[in-house]
Amino acid sequence: MNSRRAVVVIAALGLVHTSLRILASVLGAPWGFFNYLHPFRVRAFDAWVFAEIAGVLAALAGSLVLIGTIWRKPARRPALWSSALGAAGSGVCLGVLSVYASTLVENSYGWVLFILVPFLVGLQATLVLGYSQPVTLREAVVVSTAAVLLLGAALLAVAIEGAICLVMAVPVAVPLAMLGGAAGYALRHSGADRSPVTFILLAGLVPYGATVEHLIERPADTYMVATSVDIPAPPQRVWQAVLQRAHLGAPSNMLFRAGVAYPLASHIEGSGPTATRYCDFSTGKLVEPVLLWDEGQRLRFRVASNPLPMQEWTPYSRLHPPHLDGFLVSRQGEFLLEPLTNGATRLTATTWYQDHLYPEQYWKLWSDYIIHQVHHMVLENVRQRALAN
Repeated sequence: MNSRRAVVVIAALGLVHTSLRILASVLGAPWGFFNYLHPFRVRAFDAWVFAEIAGVLAALAGSLVLIGTIWRKPARRPALWSSALGAAGSGVCLGVLSVYASTLVENSYGWVLFILVPFLVGLQATLVLGYSQPVTLREAVVVSTAAVLLLGAALLAVAIEGAICLVMAVPVAVPLAMLGGAAGYALRHSGADRSPVTFILLAGLVPYGATVEHLIERPADTYMVATSVDIPAPPQRVWQAVLQRAHLGAPSNMLFRAGVAYPLASHIEGSGPTATRYCDFSTGKLVEPVLLWDEGQRLRFRVASNPLPMQEWTPYSRLHPPHLDGFLVSRQGEFLLEPLTNGATRLTATTWYQDHLYPEQYWKLWSDYIIHQVHHMVLENVRQRALAN
């Protein structure tokens, strides 16, 4: 067996093993490198499960067919549109298997998923296109962008992700795919890559990146978001408004209207350090036992139960990606009242949270913005009730 055939065997085994792990996870198997070899209880089938199984099998079949097609390079040069479609499809197959492995098998939403996969999808699409004919830099950028956008559509179609998170990921994914396309163009242009070996290795081995990341995952940092409003009322009146039962109006923010969780109502049961605050969100209930009750000045509470961070847009009756459970978690909250010299009160709402999505600094932009908007809704409601008293 020569080196090329050895690479084909390694890639094919990697593809089959990854697909079996994903299928076992879809069917209910727990995490494990060889989870499909252990007995497990099969989950109930529905449209969501069927869509995920179909997505895995389609990505596996597409990858194997593309490997065979590239291995047997045709004598005639195909049309550019045909080559571009096949190249973008190869990137989609790589991306679907990698995303499945990262999210369903490894339960990891990190650097591999959001940084490495888009880059390699663009790189692979360009390498495949360049294998059949010369590629310009413009064509490399176009096919890499098309590949990552088609990947997003495929993830929506096979019930692995919803539209909201895909839109949030676009500002990172598209530039990275373009960079991957430019890297693929540079490799082809320099003559550094003249064979399908790179494609075969990417298709067979990239999904294992999430396994490595899962093993070395570090604890998430805790972040703080504080939002303030000045209310032309004395602190005692504002304090009473904070403690009152509240019902909030419909949100105007587009993210909330698209499905991101927003507050509907709140109330406090009991008083003093044994009290508990309950906040009804559009996706569930936030339960907050009081930690500090400083009459008229400060109310701090820990978070005992978090609602889902969003309700995804999806063509399926239900969709519950793993990132909805435990990836954006509130830890504590606080209302702080500060008297101002003009007799008004500065009310500050603070939330401490952890975000287990990486790269942290990018997803922190979204998290901070959303939490600020939640604060604004709550503070505006308190202001209105304080001025109405």
